[in-house]
Amino acid sequence: MLPNRLPSDWQRYYAQHRTAIVTVVTGLLYAGGWTLGAVTDADLAGAGVLVVATVIGGYDIAKHGYYELRNRTLGIKTLVTVAAVGAIGIGAYWEAAAVVFLFSLGSYLEGRTMRKTRSALEELLELSPDTAIVRRDGSQVEVPAREVRDGEIVVVKPGGKIPVDGEVVDGESAVDQAPVTGESAPVHKTAGDDVFAGTINTDGALEVRTTGTGSDTTLQRIIRRVEEAQEAQSPAESLIDRFASYYTPAILVLSIGAFAATRDAMLALTLLVIGCPGALVIGPPVSIVSAIGNAARNGVLLKGGAHLETAGKIDLVAFDKTGTLTKDETAVVDVTGFDCDADQVLRLAAVAEKKSEHHLGDAILEAATDRDDTTSIAADGGEPSGSRRPSSDMRSDGGAVATNPMPAGSGSVPDPDEFDVIPGKGVVASHDGNEIVVGNRALLAAEAIAVPDDVGDYVRERESDGETAVHVVRNGTVVGIIALRDELRDAAPDVVRSVKDAGIRTVMLTGDNERTAEAVARAVGIDDYRAELLPEEKQAAIEAFRDGETAGKSGHVVAMVGDGINDAPSLATADVGIAMGAAGTDTAIETADMALMADDLSRIPDAISLSKATRWNITENVAIAVLTVGLLLAAVLGNVVHLAGGMLVHEGSVLLVILNGMRLLRH
Repeated sequence: MLPNRLPSDWQRYYAQHRTAIVTVVTGLLYAGGWTLGAVTDADLAGAGVLVVATVIGGYDIAKHGYYELRNRTLGIKTLVTVAAVGAIGIGAYWEAAAVVFLFSLGSYLEGRTMRKTRSALEELLELSPDTAIVRRDGSQVEVPAREVRDGEIVVVKPGGKIPVDGEVVDGESAVDQAPVTGESAPVHKTAGDDVFAGTINTDGALEVRTTGTGSDTTLQRIIRRVEEAQEAQSPAESLIDRFASYYTPAILVLSIGAFAATRDAMLALTLLVIGCPGALVIGPPVSIVSAIGNAARNGVLLKGGAHLETAGKIDLVAFDKTGTLTKDETAVVDVTGFDCDADQVLRLAAVAEKKSEHHLGDAILEAATDRDDTTSIAADGGEPSGSRRPSSDMRSDGGAVATNPMPAGSGSVPDPDEFDVIPGKGVVASHDGNEIVVGNRALLAAEAIAVPDDVGDYVRERESDGETAVHVVRNGTVVGIIALRDELRDAAPDVVRSVKDAGIRTVMLTGDNERTAEAVARAVGIDDYRAELLPEEKQAAIEAFRDGETAGKSGHVVAMVGDGINDAPSLATADVGIAMGAAGTDTAIETADMALMADDLSRIPDAISLSKATRWNITENVAIAVLTVGLLLAAVLGNVVHLAGGMLVHEGSVLLVILNGMRLLRH
């Protein structure tokens, strides 16, 4: 028994299930009318019931057909309407009711499966909890999550979903970020770490200072992007739409011609119905929507069908080094002085780099401030912590060596008196009457500073180990070398191997020196590398790959993998820009063609594989649609298939391409 509902409830229920209700009523009337005509002598009554079934089932179809004509288009609903009206006009009531019933049933099943295709987005929508527990006036109160204000402290209990974006201010826990970043394992979170709405606090309690609520969360931005991407037309969809705009009128002309030649109205109406390009038009969108939804569930944000299709053609992937193949956790691993104390070398470099925003400068400054802290503790009679070595040792060649200084967060490094950044090369500063130059070989060449042979040999030794060697110069004389290392990501070699196994060429672009680049490229198995590149030179390299200047013949379809900000010119130039670690980074989400929500390189081969599978899936759907229509047209012209049977096969082909496209949800 149906539930007892108020009239407004019934109205809402009918509005939500209109297609299903119309289909059921049409089907029952169709069965009743056919029964009356087949098993009784009430032919007139049976015909009347079939006409009613045609009117009820065909009303919405005719209405949409009318809108199609008003928009000066000729679509499938217009053709079905003409076929149904024509069938009634020639007394083919059973065929008229059968056409509208089968079309209505097909539309209902099509809508139902399309909603299933978009279920990935619905799953994302369900991730955010509706309420949040907030500390207000010294007590905890439960409020709607959208009403939490920025800066308020939200309490998240073990096992609960995090309702807001924010920063952990108290507590420790492992947080399952898979819904947002696609990471397979929970991530340990403690004070100072960012968390995202919709992720799951697996064990300990957390207190989170709110930075984003409601629509202003990373999850909501992802959902908006996925919605926009699913609505955006791909090149294949646009091509098929243009084809359909010519094909459908051609079918109408064919139908009229067939009637003129044969005077067989049923043949003409059947050609109208089975010639409709329904499967052809709906196939590519289903494939695109399924693939984008699948990618979103796995932490890959695709900007639209066009980028998805392009990604399926990629034959060269260019990787940035720092922060992409490496962890972007650069640390000083060695300081060597040449006729100068190593501590003094580190301090000179720290003064020069204090106002720099470069990651190498940050690492040098942290090492120097940590050294100050260590020295301070030792001077007070305490022992330096951990495995720190004495502040300096003497090298066999007379240089002073300090190894593994640990980073810290405080110190008393003075500001430089003057400071100038030389992009891609280093910094030039002055302090206490000394000119300090800190940078790479190119900077020293530009400043006409000579590099002694022993210094050059030592630099080559460090760079051959994959380290970055930074020269420290005081008043025109090289007084030391600071070696820094950024560890490779564990997944980098496997990812590069997977990309190469897919027949895709791999290249690394880096601003680092030749020897360091070679060492890193060798460690991860990259096919080729370009070293000592400025940002604009990376962009030029991408253009060269696209234009085929380096391939010697045709150009490549290039994907550039970077951090989404520093590599912005190269990402924009590439055919597909892939940004790493986009969660919480608005710029990457807004600008990248493809964004990995976590710093998980392993998603790249998966995303490329999904893109290639999508292109193949679209081809399959087009083939199914064209083959079905071609065979049906031949069968109709051969008088083998009639109106109702043709409609049944036609609707079956539509459902077949939908189901085929939905396979990408599980790719």
